[in-house]
Order: sequence, then structure tokens, then C-alpha cells
Amino acid sequence: MTIDETLVPASGVGGGAPIWSAATLPWRLAEIAAAGALAGVLMILLWLDLRPDLPVAAAHAFFWIKAAYPAGVAGCAMVAATWLARAKPGGVMALAFAGAAACAMLIAAAVQASSMTPTALAALYWPNGALCLGDILVIAAPMLALAVAGLRRVDLERPAATGFACGLFCGGVAGTIDGLHCWEGSYAFVGVWFTLAMLVSGGLGAAAITLLARRRLVAAE
Repeated sequence: MTIDETLVPASGVGGGAPIWSAATLPWRLAEIAAAGALAGVLMILLWLDLRPDLPVAAAHAFFWIKAAYPAGVAGCAMVAATWLARAKPGGVMALAFAGAAACAMLIAAAVQASSMTPTALAALYWPNGALCLGDILVIAAPMLALAVAGLRRVDLERPAATGFACGLFCGGVAGTIDGLHCWEGSYAFVGVWFTLAMLVSGGLGAAAITLLARRRLVAAE
């Protein structure tokens, strides 16, 4: 049973795409991203603070690479979530593209880290890395909560994979916004911590959607 079939009214009256369906899922995710990006910017302005060197950093290529990486992952995850919800095989391929981008970034991180001293690596990874991971997850949390709430009554054929794609999408959007706050400017940092934050967000999405799917099955028995 697909997402569209589960959301058709039992009476058969009032046709058309429901608010949450395979037909409208890209729009719902886009709306969540817009709202989440706005909330994330407000969090940075009112709580986390803008990075002090933002005007200077924006003039360098890595600032945009740092933004394009999570944004690209979010785009692939959005396509994956839509296709997985429609039970189409293309969803796995879209996740594979996101994985390829992550692998490329991690390879660049490993190459850069290999030329750094142990002291420089230690300063790079703790505690700044943990703080960055937490910041991204905090920005992603409202978006992930909205996505899970929207899909809570949907009988997905692949709930874990769809939930992972939704969580990855939210993490990617959050990572893009966090570039306004995070001042770190190296592949060795961004490749590890941004990737880990997006994967954790994806894992949370997969766990939440899977749990809700199991609860619906138990309630239906």
C-alpha cells in the first residue's frame, strides 16, 4: 500500500491529494525547510550568534563549499524521501548520490587531516566538533518533528528508509544554515562533523518513523 492509498478518505468523497501524500510530499518538505531555515537563522541571531568573520569568510570558496555540501545532501534526501514514499526504486539511487558526496568530503577530510599535527587535530575535534554536532541537531529538531508529525498516520512501505531520508534532509538543511554560525573552515572538520550530524539526524528520523509504523500495526491488530 502506498502513501497515497493510505490517505484517501474511507468514504471515497473529497478526492484530490491530501495534505501529506506522495503527490504533495516534496512541497511539504520544502515548506518544512523554509520554516526550519527561518527558525535556524533566528536561533543563530538570538542565541548562537553569527560568526564574527562572516563578511570575510563569504569571500572565500570554502564558505560556499561548506554550504553546498549539506544543501546537496538535503536535495538528494528530498528526492529519496519522495520516491521511497511512492515505493519507487529511484529513492535508493538518490541516497547513493548523497552517500557519494559524503564519501568525497570524507576523503578530502582524511587527506587534509593526514598533514596536520596531533595537537592541531585534537583542537579541531574537541570540544568544537561536539558543539557543532549539537548545534546542527538543535536546528534540525523542529524540522524533523514536523516531518514525523506529518507522516505519523501514513502507512509507508519502507518506513525506516523513508524516515532516514527525511531526517537526512532536515540535517542537511540545518547544516547549511549552521554555516552562518560555525567558523571552522577546513575539510577535516566539516567532513567529519557535518556528515556525522546529518547521519544522526537521519537515524533519528528512521527510528521515529519506524516506531510509529510499528505502533500502527499493533493498534490495527
